[in-house]
Amino acid sequence: MSGIGLGVGGERLVSPPIRGRVGELSQVAALVDAVAHGRGGLLVIEGPPGIGKSRLLTEVVTVAEKNGVRTLFGEAFEYQRSVPFFSLFMATLRADPPVGDAEALRRLGGSDDVSYWVVHDLADAIHAAAAQTPLAILLEDVHWADNGTLLALRSLATARTDVPVLWVLTLRTGAGGPAVQETLSVLQRADATVIRLAAMASDAVADMVQDVVRARAHTSLLNLAAKAHGNPFLVNELVGGLGEEGRLNVSSGVAMAAGEALPRRLRAGMQHRLDLLSEGAGEVVRVASVLPDRFSAGLLAAMLERQPASLLLALAEAVRADLLVEEDEQLRFRHDLLREATRQSLPQSLRRAMERQSASIMLTLGAGPAEVATQLVRSAEPGDREAISVLRQAARSVGHSDASAAADLSRRALELSLDEPEHGSLVAETVELLNRARRYQEAEELAVAALSEAGSADDEAEIRLRLRVVTWHSTPRRLEENRRALQLRDISDVTRARHLAWLAYNLALHDARGQQRAAADEAVAAATSSGDLEATIVADVAMACVDSADGYAGRAIRRHEELYARTRTSDVTAARELAAPHYAHLLAAVGRVDDALARVADGKAQARRERNAIALNMWAVFGGLAHLAAGRLAPARAEVESLPPSHPTGVTEADMLRLVILGEVAARTDDRALLQQMINDAHHAYSASSSVVDRSVAHVLAVAAWYRDDVHDAMRWLGSITLLGPPLGPHVLDRLILAARVATAAGDAGLRAAVLRATDVLMREQPTIPLFAQVAAHARGILERDASTLTAAADLLAASSRPLLYAAVAEDAGAELARSDRGGEAVEQLNAAFDTYTRHGAFADARRVGRELRGLGVERRVVSRPRAKTGWDSLTDAELNVVTLIAAGATNRAVAEQLHLSLHTVKTHVHNAFAKLGISSRSQLSPFTH
Repeated sequence: MSGIGLGVGGERLVSPPIRGRVGELSQVAALVDAVAHGRGGLLVIEGPPGIGKSRLLTEVVTVAEKNGVRTLFGEAFEYQRSVPFFSLFMATLRADPPVGDAEALRRLGGSDDVSYWVVHDLADAIHAAAAQTPLAILLEDVHWADNGTLLALRSLATARTDVPVLWVLTLRTGAGGPAVQETLSVLQRADATVIRLAAMASDAVADMVQDVVRARAHTSLLNLAAKAHGNPFLVNELVGGLGEEGRLNVSSGVAMAAGEALPRRLRAGMQHRLDLLSEGAGEVVRVASVLPDRFSAGLLAAMLERQPASLLLALAEAVRADLLVEEDEQLRFRHDLLREATRQSLPQSLRRAMERQSASIMLTLGAGPAEVATQLVRSAEPGDREAISVLRQAARSVGHSDASAAADLSRRALELSLDEPEHGSLVAETVELLNRARRYQEAEELAVAALSEAGSADDEAEIRLRLRVVTWHSTPRRLEENRRALQLRDISDVTRARHLAWLAYNLALHDARGQQRAAADEAVAAATSSGDLEATIVADVAMACVDSADGYAGRAIRRHEELYARTRTSDVTAARELAAPHYAHLLAAVGRVDDALARVADGKAQARRERNAIALNMWAVFGGLAHLAAGRLAPARAEVESLPPSHPTGVTEADMLRLVILGEVAARTDDRALLQQMINDAHHAYSASSSVVDRSVAHVLAVAAWYRDDVHDAMRWLGSITLLGPPLGPHVLDRLILAARVATAAGDAGLRAAVLRATDVLMREQPTIPLFAQVAAHARGILERDASTLTAAADLLAASSRPLLYAAVAEDAGAELARSDRGGEAVEQLNAAFDTYTRHGAFADARRVGRELRGLGVERRVVSRPRAKTGWDSLTDAELNVVTLIAAGATNRAVAEQLHLSLHTVKTHVHNAFAKLGISSRSQLSPFTH
């Protein structure tokens, strides 16, 4: 840090006082005093180069130490912008003692969406350290910070004021890209104290000059100093330059300047300053200017093609000239202005060639692709195959933590690869990264442009494969790309197999009237022939979806078991993330709810270990369905209510399954506000063409109609869809029972026939899955008004893992027994249904059964169970929603924004929830959320 100097042995050098910054020093003192007394804060120091940001940062350290506040320091460098969290980890993990678990955070490098988890882990570590001693975390030159650090700062530096942490950031005015400016806007909205350093007043300049020369400044000297325009760095350079040239005369306590010209240091710039060095030292400094901000003597020697020992005298001279300094066994320029001025003194073509040379040497010395990415971005020429390869590797590495930065690197590689053989595949990689970074418009524009100029059919097919992703785009849009690609000739077997696999999967979801089976057969055959793992995984998932919907769920389970064993450690991330949740989904559908929940817990644990937020969201949806099947309505709601809304690129299947979960929970718990919201969302999604969307929309709207006693509206919605369709999930059985009830109540022959066809499908496979046989018997008992069949089904379902299905068949059995004047038996069944509904919080269902019982002379009232005082069940719905987000790594402020709550309300919910759960930190939430 240029403003904080350490002498031999680490002792701090005495700096002259800060001049002309009385107001700024007062603000610093107030913020440090506040953090010393337990109140966090945020200070942003902004200004042009050389204006004194680092010097003011030095004063923060001094004041903090006097007030018992521990300081942590990190610095961003231009050449480290591709290294995720460089300055943030520098401040925390290199502290003594370190703040945070260095080994745990180091493992984040290979995970997806790592910024989500750095916030979570570091926030806990910082808060724990601050509980021991108030902290001031200083990050210098954040305009050079990597995107991961910037994203983390938006949460870390704005999260809490009740924790004694003062964040102090410096940045150069106008520097940095959109991410820097967005971060600055976020910090300002979070009530950060912003100090914008301006030029010093003339009296302050005079004081500063006199501090340097240790004498009263004569008018001749002040007139020259005025030409620095109030910039402290330039004032120092000016006075230092006069001293070097012997133009400072001190007599009788007054310092005078000889002559009126500026010193060479400023008049002729860095070129003249370098001329003062020996030839060897000048060469060392010039070469050093094209290296990263920090560099080793070994790298410098390699650039000069010399032995490190031969640089001893030249380096010593450069250090004596105050151009280079040594820091932590690395070398750097004393000030960025010096490095930049030196770089600019070189001819542009030579500078670019030297930067390119340095990148190659660094790679030879073992540097990672991300470490040299910035140099390659600046220096590589089109057709530079090594640069293209390294930038691609850097993009893949950085993509685990910062998809946007990775996309930028991939785009640069793409610019360099024009007319190169790998151009098409690189377009596909870049499109995928842009989509992951949610830069949809850029992905679309790049893909469309590339498709119009695709050099080969295989390039076009690869681009179309990555253009529409399952996480962000609707099924019809994905199908469109698969079909277009498969119409192309001369695409590779692997690319064709992948498109056929995704086509089969998308068709399975789209319910394309008899095409699913043929498409799945073709996909499996192509995947087997190509030997490609991605194609194999996706094709097998598609086949399992088709099998289960056609009545062969046992066969689908066996396929999933084999697939699960093959893919749980696979590197094919997207395909693996597709297969495992579908397995859990089907386990819940066949009645193995405990197994499904165990798979969900395993999936969540793996996603947390990998810091994969996208996978965690997918598991939340399938976990919500499993909880719903188990009759755990509050956890089902908590799993999905905090998920983000539909994406602008189309309504996805996950969006619609979320709609089903919340619609069922809202109707059963009589949450009318939530139910109306789900009705509105369902109507909004009705225009989508995917039949999964149609089935989900129909499911929610039919449930809503049934619970308001509008049988004909429920019949209209259920009569418009296929009752069973892939992927077969646990909620499909509830829909079948609802359809049987509606068909009977409305006397609709068409819906009745559809229910019977569905029961035939459930009974098709031999041996029949027990839960399917019981649900089929329940549905037929409703249609035939057969009390004996319903009673027998109730006896079997009582021992199942589907309590709400059991309550439904007991309710229907009781109703038929009452119609048969078997009142005693009817009351027994209805009481069982009432108790089960009430026990699981399905109060709307319990009230309906209560009305049946009153007709039989039995009074049962719905009384909500007293809420537990501790543990998971003691949380209110609001507390549950907040805790679920917190457990996923969100900050209090992020929770407030997502749930539209005030920050104070979120803090209150967190405090109350932690007290009920008997925990004191976010890291302790894992056992509860699993």
